[in-house]
Amino acid sequence: MAEEPQLPAIPDVGDALVRKKRLVEEITTVIKCEECKEKYNRVFKPGDYIFKKIPEEECEKCHKLQSLTIIEIFSEWIDPRKQK
Repeated sequence: MAEEPQLPAIPDVGDALVRKKRLVEEITTVIKCEECKEKYNRVFKPGDYIFKKIPEEECEKCHKLQSLTIIEIFSEWIDPRKQK
């Protein structure tokens, strides 16, 4: 009869849940200007989606309207205790 494999210990699920409660999700939208090719971030707004044209905002660099497109949306979990 073969020996059973030694598996690593299963982590405590309760610890992960407590850690997740204190973390805050920060959703960011990446916008690109079609004129000057500048990329910059802003806080996610409801209704944002990838490849959406944003005619009501102007570029921070060249100040042109109707030239912005959302190219990426991402989220990250931030620990408020570890912020500067």
